[in-house]
Amino acid sequence: MKVPGAQIRQYFQPVFGLRPLRVRPGVGSFLTFEFGRRNRNYGHLYAQWRLWIYLSNWILFHGDHRLLDSDAERKRIEVIANRLEEETLLTDVEFDARRRKTAFSFGDFRLVVSPADYLDNISDRDAYWMFFMPDHEVLSARPSGLQLVREDACPPVKTTRKQDADSHTSGRLVRLQD
Repeated sequence: MKVPGAQIRQYFQPVFGLRPLRVRPGVGSFLTFEFGRRNRNYGHLYAQWRLWIYLSNWILFHGDHRLLDSDAERKRIEVIANRLEEETLLTDVEFDARRRKTAFSFGDFRLVVSPADYLDNISDRDAYWMFFMPDHEVLSARPSGLQLVREDACPPVKTTRKQDADSHTSGRLVRLQD
């Protein structure tokens, strides 16, 4: 279901004012943020809400100062991710449908996420970020705008590597573990 960009805050409202439990860089430009109580599922700990910055470019600002972007050295990204985890609360989110950009505010930090410039043949199946909620809904930013789907309505993800196959569990698209 398409979601108007002006309604984005209502989906993130439960995590406003929460400090991320975990902020981790992943493969390439991936970043994950976990919020809320942790639950054990299929032998893994998952937070109630998870934000996965996925097929995108991103820039992290502190005030007006550009700290780093998705092309920075992994070690620098890890250091800043730890700082976000220790010191910040998610305070706001804004979606610019025309430019397909999203800004996540963490106090004085602002993470600006835009579509990846490295993808060929972009389709509406490509998500720039996904927000997993405890009610099994996933809000995502895609080329056509914001979309809301139920996880059990998502098609299975094809995997080619054993590591990827192990990261998928019944009813879940991804496992946000290191």
